[in-house]
Amino acid sequence: MSEPVGLLPGCPAELPGVLVADQADAQARGLPLVLGHHQQRLSLWRPGGRETPLAVDFCGGRQGYRLTPERVRHERLIRALGKPQSPSAAVLDATAGLGRDAALMAQAGFRVWLIERSPILHALLADGLSRGPDTLVAQMQLLPCGASGQQSLPPQDWHGIYLDPMFPARGKSAAVKKDLSWLQLLCAYPDAQEEGALLDWARLWQPRRVVVKRPVKAPPLAGCPPAHSQAGKTVRFDIYPREMR
Repeated sequence: MSEPVGLLPGCPAELPGVLVADQADAQARGLPLVLGHHQQRLSLWRPGGRETPLAVDFCGGRQGYRLTPERVRHERLIRALGKPQSPSAAVLDATAGLGRDAALMAQAGFRVWLIERSPILHALLADGLSRGPDTLVAQMQLLPCGASGQQSLPPQDWHGIYLDPMFPARGKSAAVKKDLSWLQLLCAYPDAQEEGALLDWARLWQPRRVVVKRPVKAPPLAGCPPAHSQAGKTVRFDIYPREMR
């Protein structure tokens, strides 16, 4: 079950949570996270904590380095997807999260449609896209929060559908642990039935390939072996081509 998140004034009122007046109020109520504006960015942070608030930023730090043209083509995710067949080649990121992988796909030349079911993460994404580089943001389209039904998606000949379901943090980096531990408060791990339903749903759209991000030592999603994989030190990308049923 997801934990409540305190909302500071100025945040979207329709988001679930408890509206708090300030950090002291959030601490008094025992809320693990606060959603508010920090340095003109919609951000998540731990009330009273020393960690840097978490916001969607496509240009800063390691994400900015990953988006450089010479780096993008070496990313395993991009290798797993294959080259876009045309300037309009479309990819659906059905578990967009903080949009980091979606930005990689957009920088690689794909038009990327993003789905994020968590209203809090959706709000963070929308804020990040409002501040992102014009050339990158022009390649990315955030769908309404919760969109997953057939009538909610645009008709496309999908080059790929990308799935990155939540999984336990295994990284040693403090930043990675912070990001994932906070996201885990907002998004529950999918059970086996949900994993199977997610993969079946992606295949229903008949993309050229479904690409699934997994911990490198984890079993395949829903126990369904992929045709092949792109594996790194900590994660791998399992590939399910259209003809594989």
